[in-house]
This record gives sequence, C-alpha cells and structure tokens, in this order.
Amino acid sequence: MAKIVSDKSVGKTQTKQVGAVKSALSRSSSRVQAARPTTAPRGAVSTKPHSRARTFFREVRIEMSKVTWPPRKELLQATGVVVVAVIIAGVYIGVFDFIWNVIVRAVGLG
Repeated sequence: MAKIVSDKSVGKTQTKQVGAVKSALSRSSSRVQAARPTTAPRGAVSTKPHSRARTFFREVRIEMSKVTWPPRKELLQATGVVVVAVIIAGVYIGVFDFIWNVIVRAVGLG
C-alpha cells in the first residue's frame, strides 16, 4: 500500500504517493507484455513486393496529410535564411583556407 504525503511548502496542497513508483512500473511492464500479441508481428506485412510498396505509399500519404505545412511566405523566408547562412559559412571557410594556404606556402611546407 502506498503512503500518501502532503506537500504544503509552496502554498498549494499537493498529494504524492510515496512508494507508488515501483508498483506503477511493475504494473506498466505487465500491461505492455499483455498488450502485445505473441503470435504475429504488429501490422499486416505482405511478402509480395507490390503489396508492400502499395502499403508503404498509402501510409506515406496518410502521414503527409497529418503534416502542418507552413505558409508560402514563411517557407520562402526560412529558405532565404538558410541560403544566406550557407553563403556566410562558405565565405568564412574560403577566407581561412586562403590565409592558411598563404602561410603554408610562405613557410615552405606546401
């Protein structure tokens, strides 16, 4: 049996069950084992290639309908940010590559 403890330190009365974690974990693991069938894998998977492909594309279509697509303006804005960031990173790496190339040639290592 779990012991109930009241916590009044914050001003709100909160009740907790001490020792309930172990019993909850043991119950949840038994539920998980009971919920899974042991005879067949989850979902119907066909051995025929065309049936599996058809099932895959049907599930893709279902999942894509759940996606919340951004508005066109927001998409273009985000794409612009990415393109500018890539250009800045490329210039940064190019400048340092040029500087190190000059240094290595001046020292005579290259």
